[in-house]
Amino acid sequence: MADEKSSMSPLLNEEQVKSPQPASRVSPKKSSCSWTRLAVEFLAIVAGITILTHFTHGYIRYGYRDSNPELLDPNELPDGWTEWSTITPSEKLVWEPCFAIYGPDILCARLTVPMDYHRPLNQSAGNPKVHLALVMRPGSRRTQDPSSYSDSPLLINPGGPGGSGALLAIVSGKQLRTAIGTDRDIIGFDPRGVGATTPKADCFVAPDDPFGLQGRNVAYMNRLAWVTSGHDVGIVNSSNVALSKLSARSKALAQLCKRIDDDEGDNSIFRYSNTPNVARDMLSIVHAWDEWRSTSSAEPAEFTQTPETVDEPQTVPKLEPSDSTKGKLVYWGFSYGTLLGATFASMFPDKVGRLVLDGVVDADHYVDAVAADNILDTDAIWEQFFVYCADAGPACVFSLLGDKPEDIKKRYDDTMAWLEKEPAVILPRYTNVPVMVTASDIKMVIFSALYFPISGFPLIASILKALVDGQLGTIVAAPISTLLCHNLTLPMWPDDAQKVIGCSDKRYKLNDDLDTLQKRFEDMAAYSSFADVWMSVGFNLPCNGWDIDAKDPPMRWDDHPAHKPAPINTSFPILFLSNTLDPVTPLHSALKMTRKFSTASIVEQNAMGHCTLSCVSLCTIGHIRAYLDRGVLPPAPRFDSDDTGEWATCACDERPWRSLHEAGEEISEGKTEEEVGAMTAYKDVRTRLLRKEAFLRQHDYRNPLREAVLSAMMSDRKSQPTCGK
Repeated sequence: MADEKSSMSPLLNEEQVKSPQPASRVSPKKSSCSWTRLAVEFLAIVAGITILTHFTHGYIRYGYRDSNPELLDPNELPDGWTEWSTITPSEKLVWEPCFAIYGPDILCARLTVPMDYHRPLNQSAGNPKVHLALVMRPGSRRTQDPSSYSDSPLLINPGGPGGSGALLAIVSGKQLRTAIGTDRDIIGFDPRGVGATTPKADCFVAPDDPFGLQGRNVAYMNRLAWVTSGHDVGIVNSSNVALSKLSARSKALAQLCKRIDDDEGDNSIFRYSNTPNVARDMLSIVHAWDEWRSTSSAEPAEFTQTPETVDEPQTVPKLEPSDSTKGKLVYWGFSYGTLLGATFASMFPDKVGRLVLDGVVDADHYVDAVAADNILDTDAIWEQFFVYCADAGPACVFSLLGDKPEDIKKRYDDTMAWLEKEPAVILPRYTNVPVMVTASDIKMVIFSALYFPISGFPLIASILKALVDGQLGTIVAAPISTLLCHNLTLPMWPDDAQKVIGCSDKRYKLNDDLDTLQKRFEDMAAYSSFADVWMSVGFNLPCNGWDIDAKDPPMRWDDHPAHKPAPINTSFPILFLSNTLDPVTPLHSALKMTRKFSTASIVEQNAMGHCTLSCVSLCTIGHIRAYLDRGVLPPAPRFDSDDTGEWATCACDERPWRSLHEAGEEISEGKTEEEVGAMTAYKDVRTRLLRKEAFLRQHDYRNPLREAVLSAMMSDRKSQPTCGK
């Protein structure tokens, strides 16, 4: 038996005692999965939502809703479920147990803040309010004493705009805690207009119908009918009239939103949903947290914490009092969440405790009419699909024996050329209605896969294989589900927050004629062949014709030399994170934003995908932990030019067809059980974040491939309820 010895943990950078036992290992998964199962798994990610498989006749239980509590029938709700409307809003934080169906240690609150910060609540009880939905996953060893909680919780935002932080905390908070340390309180919140926060930014809002269908279901059906009607239009360059039709649809939806806004007048959430107001809300959360912790009588409702299912990492000593983040924001934002974090830092530089900005948005271009150069690296990632597929050999089901990357690329190009000439006619296995799958459908799914190539590439290969073999009928569902004839319960009802926030944030409104739009598209296409997909994203072309003015002007992010301010000096340096290749937030943007803040630092993860979650890296996890726990940053970057210089880098521990579980012992060899647990949890957060964000995107474009697995996840039955009963 080897002698015990002490060493430095690569994860925590602290001295630990190594016991004479084998290193923890990830159990390898068999790679001989059928392509049909892989396709279903990928589509579950692309269209996925967390579904509670609890069926009663006429109801589907897969998430939360916001209903009138007087109309709720407790017998119709799954055990452990929580209706947000049963939680009383308050101007102070009042935590109560919630969503026990996901675990016993979840707390919820609804914090009331001003809709218009120029009309504070203490001036008049009649001033408009916003009720922020908050979900907390408490750290370990918390008691009924509020002072036992963190000086500052970690606020998280999954991006969007329009992403639900509350839902992310519910379904991923436990894994996130395991990845970055269990002695940390994590709070996810829904920004104003989003998810369970009220009022919602919903342009399709509708009353109950006279036949018993609730208003939210009427609105959902109307929304799906509208989205479905645009399927045959395709993406921007799918035909010579597509751009014109998409522009007309953008203006039509803008008019619908304007009608709702006009009805609400000065109390319309549409006028107060821009990013600066969300930044003010985050400061309100910080203040409310401090007040709650300092009030001994303000105790959270009782709840029971159960032991973690993985070994708990070694507790990191608390920071010295002089390093306390009390009264300041501790935050981790992904994608658009980086724009939100940067906005907060520019508005309240003295309130920065710790800011991790991951997958960095170029603020200068975000406020422009369209964000053209976000897709700077998109094609480079897609080209790697053919390289990795060829290297994987038989494991890549779209390859043939002896294929080189160029052979696979030609097969793909030929397949798409065929599909562009004539859409594939699919007869779903269990429904008697034809479905058309177009080249736009395939390209949209591929674009989504570029966000997470580790899992996305193998599964795109499976979908292309199914297409070539004429087997899509096994995974494509009917375009209209009879389930819509019944009152549904969704994890998050769709809204128009992405459009409302994104369009409100623009300094330069988009109100272009067709020729100008065509020129914008051609300029965007110079960056990437996926410009036709990116142009259709909610804060680009869909903002054309937006006619609702935000009450507060957007931030003056602008790269015009006359407006270039000196770097912003924050009370604590910001940590930026970026992959080497990111499909929508390139490294170029992260480097640029790093220079906007004095003493900020950056870690480049040598990987491809959106945000560092797209690939597990123990090195990256270590940097995040060191920053959050001990305030330790990587060395300051040194720039030779805008995109060259020296800064911290981290290797990725995965690659396509060799994920964390597929590689098994190879990746985990020599690592401690704690490190393997953190890596596994990081991967799980990635999967759950992708599922949630994909659920939001599915309502932008009615893709039959996405709907296929949504239907499959609802039920494994071969029949569906009918409208008759």
